[in-house]
Amino acid sequence: MDQPFVEGSVESKVGPVPRVSSALTWDDRFGSIKARWGVGRMQFTVDPGLYALGNPHDKTRVFVTANYKMSFDRLREVLRGRDAWILVLDTNGINVWCAAGKRTFGTEELVRRIASVDLVQIVTHRELILPQLSGPGIAAHRVKKLSGFKVIYGPIESTDLPLFMDAGCKATPEMRKKTFGVRERTVLVPVELVGTLKWSLLILPCLFFLGGLGGDSGF
Repeated sequence: MDQPFVEGSVESKVGPVPRVSSALTWDDRFGSIKARWGVGRMQFTVDPGLYALGNPHDKTRVFVTANYKMSFDRLREVLRGRDAWILVLDTNGINVWCAAGKRTFGTEELVRRIASVDLVQIVTHRELILPQLSGPGIAAHRVKKLSGFKVIYGPIESTDLPLFMDAGCKATPEMRKKTFGVRERTVLVPVELVGTLKWSLLILPCLFFLGGLGGDSGF
């Protein structure tokens, strides 16, 4: 897959790792807009695997996300100015929360991806930072048993990640609460409209046709 957001690579103990920037381009943002309106939604993905943000080394933290590009972009954007390893799971292009419910952002995929990128050779620590909303799909104790990596759940909102990291990876009670305010509702408007319009385009012609089959109900 062509990945224009990749800018060179970072050398690791197992070879070069693709490097990405925390600065989103117009193409990145336009892609998100199109995905919100259902245009190319299922193709708005990132290749699963390991990515380098900044200049990470063997002690740099590892963040885990889905291969839905909007999730990936949001993570790298909030980590601006920081070094990080980003481990992308194959969730079939589904966001973290929904993929966790479907178990595509799950224990088996996480363990498999850790092994496929040879993460134990790249970092000397054994900790992974996962989105809190991935919890339903992840059995942290099994991840530890099967891979040796400890799961640390980050805050619900990615925008809280910098504060979370600066506090030694400890979340405040507010970071654990999921809100659904005006902003979150507004973001979902395009999705709801597209869903409604699709059904309308299917139903309205049928109603028009059925309406023509009836007789005149007047006197």
